[in-house]
Amino acid sequence: MVLVNDSLTPLELFHHLAIRQIPVRLLNNYKGMPVSNDARIERVDETGMVLASHRYQIACLYLARQTYIQLEAFQTTLTGRVAGIQPGSQRALLADFEILRGGYCNRAQIRVEPEVAVLAQMRSRDNSSPILASLADLSTQGLGIFLERNVYLPRVYPLGTEIHLRFRLPVNLPSVNRGMASLSASPELDARFSREKMRGIPQTESPQNRTTAPLKTPPPDGMLSIRGIIRNIRPERGANRYRIGILITGLDDFGRLTLYQYIASRQSEIIRELNTLYEGLARLGG
Repeated sequence: MVLVNDSLTPLELFHHLAIRQIPVRLLNNYKGMPVSNDARIERVDETGMVLASHRYQIACLYLARQTYIQLEAFQTTLTGRVAGIQPGSQRALLADFEILRGGYCNRAQIRVEPEVAVLAQMRSRDNSSPILASLADLSTQGLGIFLERNVYLPRVYPLGTEIHLRFRLPVNLPSVNRGMASLSASPELDARFSREKMRGIPQTESPQNRTTAPLKTPPPDGMLSIRGIIRNIRPERGANRYRIGILITGLDDFGRLTLYQYIASRQSEIIRELNTLYEGLARLGG
């Protein structure tokens, strides 16, 4: 029998939380974007735990059929299987709880997946021959790419390798003057995609230190040229490819503006998708 704190099982702990009306935090991910909301425990019995949460969380539970349950007071995260769902009343039944060993990596920074495939040319600092990669997801601090197994060379692209990426994002940049104004006075964007929200990543610059010098001629709409460092490499489960995580170390002001605009646009699209999905589930009864 799994114990949460050497004395209580998950169901016993949830029962105590329900009596004290203490909510739990649910963690899911939809197209790269974290979806996390509090959930109120309504009933706990031998079948599991019934809880109510936000409509977007319910939509994620329907799609993923599982969730992460964060218990901050116990510094513990559990996984739970979705055993039943009632979209109209925003309730779900969770069961089969297990403690997540090693904790849950909850990215506070907005990270989104492209809707349409984005191909990138990638080369290492010491290798002038580019190879083709596809974009997995991206944020203003880093990105993930996919490399086919027959293309990835461990000796050329080990951890810590400095690389260069070039790709185009589907955005329409404003004029040069508007772009300069957006970059020099965008506290809401700086807060939304704050470096301080990232964990374990060194802060390389701050909005206060960002240059306000005249910008160079802008590149073609959506074209980015990025320098980065390979931070993690892992085989993609169920696919004949590797997923490589890259920390962005070099990006000019127009590139940064492009990234802000694209991420904000994709976030809005993803939220609309979740809302549409939930409304459809509520009408059909799940």
